[in-house]
Amino acid sequence: MSCSQVRTILYDYINAYVDEELSTTDHSAIQKHLEVCAHCANEKFQIEQIGNTIHNQFSYSAPYGLKENIRHTITGLADSDINLSNVAKRRFAWRWTYYVIPPVVTAVAAVLLIFSMMPTQDEVMMHNMMEQEIVSAHVRSLMEDNLLHVESKGPQEVKPWFNNRVDFAAQPEDLAADGFSLKGGRLDYLNKHTAASLVYESDDHIINLFVFPTMEADMKSFKNFQNRGYNIVKWVNKGLEYCAISDISLDELNKFARVYRKKITSPN
Repeated sequence: MSCSQVRTILYDYINAYVDEELSTTDHSAIQKHLEVCAHCANEKFQIEQIGNTIHNQFSYSAPYGLKENIRHTITGLADSDINLSNVAKRRFAWRWTYYVIPPVVTAVAAVLLIFSMMPTQDEVMMHNMMEQEIVSAHVRSLMEDNLLHVESKGPQEVKPWFNNRVDFAAQPEDLAADGFSLKGGRLDYLNKHTAASLVYESDDHIINLFVFPTMEADMKSFKNFQNRGYNIVKWVNKGLEYCAISDISLDELNKFARVYRKKITSPN
């Protein structure tokens, strides 16, 4: 490599050569030339001197502990990110409970409420036995010519007849205006109590209204049953159970129950 070529390369790549950024081949060629060329070696020396001067004048040393501070800051940020990530994970881990627990608790409460409202096996058995007693008493009154123990010419004659025969106040009512004529009364024995049987008639159909003491709570609405072809309407009011039974339609029997209950609960 000639001196002019080395100078061109040297000037073109001066910074790269001094900073050892040239390729191995170029660096080796220039190095060999500098060993035999005093002029280029001097140029190289001048460049290095300028570099050293600039380095000494403008070099800046980092304050003591700066590296450690930066390292600690980076580590702290990393730890903070990890902690935040862990907090976020924990929050996420618990957040699902906010959505799952309320509906589960509601569902469990609903199931418990349904079970609490369902009649027990004993209650179902007692209910079935009462239905059988009501139907048997009704059928017996029709078959044994034992429908009336006291005939009615009006409630004022039937009501006193029950005095001293039952331990509650029987309330025969005149419902003729609504299509239910009072025929009289009778004694029966239901639910281990003496029952007052109020006998009504509607279009040649007999309606027996059994009234007897009970421990059941008051009922705001009627309960309807069917047994052996008879319709039964039941309600409870102030410690007395009322069971109306007949072979008339259920709608007509419910009408009778509504009219009678309204009559005995309305103020005089």
